[in-house]
Amino acid sequence: MTERLYYTDTYQRAFTARVVGVERADGAAHPGLVLDRTIFYPTSGGQPHDTGTLGGLPVINVLDAGERIVHVIDGELDAHGIVPGVEVPGTVDWERRFDHMQQHTGQHVLSAAFVHVLRADTVSVHLGASSTLDLALPTLTLEDARRVEDRANEIVFEDRPVTIRFVDAGDAEALGLRRPPRREGAIRIVEVEGFDRSACGGTHVRRTGEIGPLLIRRWERVKGQVRVEFLCGWRALRDYRWKHALVAEWSARLTVGDHDVGAALERLAGDARERERALGEARRRLIGYEAAERLAARGPDAGLSVLRLEFPRRDPDEVRSLLREMVGRERCIVLAGITETGQLYFSRSAGEGPDMAALLARACQAVGGRGGGTVEFAQGAVPPGEAVARVLGQAEAEIRGA
Repeated sequence: MTERLYYTDTYQRAFTARVVGVERADGAAHPGLVLDRTIFYPTSGGQPHDTGTLGGLPVINVLDAGERIVHVIDGELDAHGIVPGVEVPGTVDWERRFDHMQQHTGQHVLSAAFVHVLRADTVSVHLGASSTLDLALPTLTLEDARRVEDRANEIVFEDRPVTIRFVDAGDAEALGLRRPPRREGAIRIVEVEGFDRSACGGTHVRRTGEIGPLLIRRWERVKGQVRVEFLCGWRALRDYRWKHALVAEWSARLTVGDHDVGAALERLAGDARERERALGEARRRLIGYEAAERLAARGPDAGLSVLRLEFPRRDPDEVRSLLREMVGRERCIVLAGITETGQLYFSRSAGEGPDMAALLARACQAVGGRGGGTVEFAQGAVPPGEAVARVLGQAEAEIRGA
């Protein structure tokens, strides 16, 4: 049995403990230490595990194995004299631990705020690189989200005490817990004074002021519920910093005030959409002119015209548009390729000539290329360079020799 020191003191950063077992854990990739006591929190209840060192070796994972806690170590234990019976010093990564304490206590406050403001229960919690709540809500409006966020931050600014106590499972029900216990025996109760009381085994700060700013970042509907992403403490401050820097940069670029950046960017986006529309129209007209010129410049052809186009480089969408325009104007077959990329495009007028997909497949096979499509349009790829001209020549020869 491992004594969980973090149950009563989440601020302890260093300790010593006796090794009571060594085993392989985490898929047997690394050795695991079982100690008689520990300050390391294992992954549990949606909260990630602590990291740090034991006997000078990195702790990369911490597993909850019922009565035991297994510390997964990156290194060879024997080489460092770590065997059952010896005592080892340990330190926890305090920056990671305190971050988790802020997020977890913030989650308690935020979950309670959703209950107080919207009567919305928390269904599940995930605390990691991204912290989320799944709420029993069909939808969440911006106004309601701000009301909940304001209430949660009021509790933070009031700096209320966060206390921990243990009660028997039989007595827990009478406490009016927001989150009922899921185990028998002694139950650990975490209470935010006058606001929230829950059964929880996680790590928490001593007062709500240590949570720091609490920010609802975004939300979405997931399986009939609302998933809310939130940030607390240093995470919220870092999020504010990069967003503030972004707003300040664009405020300076656009020579507008911070609060006018959104409107200025919307105007820019509208101008860009209009320019893109006008550019698209101009491209379509140019493609039409080019198609007419290429059709007019083709040599005399007995029966169905076969045109071969080889481009050193060109946008594939333009090539496809050009072929559609050409085969739509006159009875013809157009074989096109881009030398720089090895891309090939075969097209024909409706009901005219051979199967384009089959023709392209046969031509590509000789040079290790491949392609596919329909009877009237196919595209594929061969190695860039001279292979493009070879495939186009072979396909043209096959059509003319048919």
